[in-house]
This record gives sequence, C-alpha cells and structure tokens, in this order.
Amino acid sequence: MKKCLKQGLILSLAFVFLLVTEGFSQNMNQMGFPMGHPNNDRPLVLKGGISGFQQVPSFSSSGQGHFKAEINSERTEMKYKLSYEGIEGDVFMAHIHFGQAGANGGIMVWFCGDPDAGFPPPASITVPLCGPKSDQIEGTFTADELLGPEGQGISPGEFEAFVMALEKGVTYVNIHSTLQPPGEIRGQIHRQYFGWGGRGNGFGR
Repeated sequence: MKKCLKQGLILSLAFVFLLVTEGFSQNMNQMGFPMGHPNNDRPLVLKGGISGFQQVPSFSSSGQGHFKAEINSERTEMKYKLSYEGIEGDVFMAHIHFGQAGANGGIMVWFCGDPDAGFPPPASITVPLCGPKSDQIEGTFTADELLGPEGQGISPGEFEAFVMALEKGVTYVNIHSTLQPPGEIRGQIHRQYFGWGGRGNGFGR
C-alpha cells in the first residue's frame, strides 16, 4: 500500500512539473524573456567596436570606429549611430553585413555610399555620402532599407530576419576605403544584456 502511494505521489509530481514547464515555455517571448519579465518590452540594444584587426583577413589600419543602435520593442525600426575616424584611405561606402566573426557575408543595409564609385548604392535607396576620413552618421533603418542578402536566405524587406541575425551576433559593420576596398575596418555587432531589475543603456548617451 505504501509503495503504491509513493509511486502515485512521484507520478503526480512529475505531471505537475511537466505542466509548469510547458506553461513557462509558452509564456517566453521571442527575445527569450518570460512574458511580464522587466526586459520584455524593452528595445533591443546593440553595440560594436570597429577596427582593422577584425577584417577577414585582418588589416593593419589606424582607423577605428564605434557603432550603437536600438531596435524598438515592436521590432519595426532601428535607430543607429555610426562614427569612424583615422581612416587611411578615402571611405566610399559602409554597410551592415550578414556574417559571423571570421567570415565575410553579403550586404544587409547601407550607411553611406558614393553613386559615382565603382560600387554605387542601389537606385532603390537614398544614402548620404561618406566622410572620406572621419564621419558621424545617424539615422533609422526600416524594412524599406533592408536589401537581403537573398543569397544567404534573407529577402529584401524581411526585417524580422534582420533583427534575429543581429540578436544572434552574426552581423557586422564594414567600412570600405580606396586603400582597402574589401573593407579597411570592421566590427562585429553584439547585443547588450541587462539585469532583470536594471535600466537600459540610454541610447542617447
């Protein structure tokens, strides 16, 4: 009798555990936080340092830069700030590419470009000219600016796929110059995490 009661109790506890686990997983939002979690409705914050050593292959350059961005909680737009200085060549284009650290990938969005360069921006988008040696660029990306890359499975305008790639750390900023057309400086983009009770980074800081 005691053995049966013990077995019944174990089965009951296992059933309750499965119900709780299933309920918890169903209440996780797409950013990996439980529904109601303090981070649930926060924007996605991203940062990245940019240097020649992150190029593939690495390139020795005095240039350096910094990128920071914030994607709204609706996941429909990215506000960004990109700065660079000390570039040895003349910058003629800059982008976010789709690729993990140590690998090269296709262009997702353009920060700046020269329509008279050998590789001009597409006619479908409007971008500013790049500062040749230094610049500070601010703006907003939406689905209209997202180009792909289709060869890597992301269609133009597929903004949620863009956000997911940013979350997973498989995107990078690349600044291209006449000295090094494949890219003089580069920086992997990383998601910024905060504690459950913490505050955001303050995008404007």
